[in-house]
Amino acid sequence: MNYIQTQKFSDVYVSCKTMMPFNRNTITALNILVYMMKAKTQKMNSKQKLASTLNLAYGTKVSYGLTSYGDLIQVDVRFQFVRPDWIEDDSYVNKIKDIMDQVLYHSVLDEENFKESVYLLQNRLLAQMDDPANLSCMYAFEMAHEKHSISIPVQGSLKDLNKLTLEDVKQVYTLYMDMAKHFYICGYITQDLYDYIDSLDSHCAFISERTLLPKVESSYKMFEKDISQTCISQVYSTGVDISSLDYEAELILNSILGQSQKNLMFDEIREKNSLCYSINSSVIRFDGALLIHTGVNRKDVNKVLNLIETQIDRLLNMDYDDSYLEIAKMDFKDRIISGLDRPLSLIAQAFLDDLLHRELTTEQRIERIMQVTKEDISRVALQMNLASVAIVAEKENEL
Repeated sequence: MNYIQTQKFSDVYVSCKTMMPFNRNTITALNILVYMMKAKTQKMNSKQKLASTLNLAYGTKVSYGLTSYGDLIQVDVRFQFVRPDWIEDDSYVNKIKDIMDQVLYHSVLDEENFKESVYLLQNRLLAQMDDPANLSCMYAFEMAHEKHSISIPVQGSLKDLNKLTLEDVKQVYTLYMDMAKHFYICGYITQDLYDYIDSLDSHCAFISERTLLPKVESSYKMFEKDISQTCISQVYSTGVDISSLDYEAELILNSILGQSQKNLMFDEIREKNSLCYSINSSVIRFDGALLIHTGVNRKDVNKVLNLIETQIDRLLNMDYDDSYLEIAKMDFKDRIISGLDRPLSLIAQAFLDDLLHRELTTEQRIERIMQVTKEDISRVALQMNLASVAIVAEKENEL
């Protein structure tokens, strides 16, 4: 268990993290399981009863998340409640314990809950299929490497949902219950509550499994849809592992390319040439990959793709003003410092350090960012390989 003890916050944040194998056969059932866990427990046997119980516990909140980490996926169950020393109610800590026990260990997986959860996930997936930005990203990940975990949709698929059964979900629930539980606390709690949460923790180290996206021959596809704006998603393999010495250089490269407040793609493609509505990039950190997403007019697709390659070449050849590098570094420094005032950011950083079996102070994290040079960025740019280009385009006008 990891206890970030601080009296800085009025609320306590508790996160129960469970790492599971990330594979195509079970991801849709896992999404349904999360919906079902949200709905009811043995004691709180309806959404209304669940909401009432949380309100009576001084507005306690429960939330859930699914996040992929390379070849693993994390089920995150989060609790937020007022710190116990601020509540003059002798039964308060027991109420929190009971809520945690019910939510974590006593979900009700019945047919009614299953059907409602399938309906909710189906609506979410259908909405995503109607979103060209989401669709282009999904296609680009699938095309990047069909046998790599990057191609598996974290949200599940309609195809698998249509043949899913309650028994499938129960099997995934059994697997989930058997996996190690890792607890993170940020805030200030009583010794009694600390001892209780500590008794739930599995007290074992994380096993981090990841396979970097390999270099492959680029694939390119265009999908037509009845939309008003074309969306382009490109996936590049970078060959950079999150634990490598080049990882900070990859972060800064991404920031200069398309994430920082001042970045090459925005300045050149949107501001200077007015060829896109939006453009940005992001690091897929556990897969050794980088995603570029653009919103354009269909007629400008090739111009934009060529200009994106030009900006990557500029990073390779160190052909950009030093101000881009300095702004990117300061953005990261500010982000690291501001994260110290956000409980969930503190928990996320503690988890990442545990997962990677490392110990980094805030000063060390900032130092690693500030030491990145143009030469470091050029070395990472040299390793970049275009894996896929997926374009969801508006239909051409028929004369």
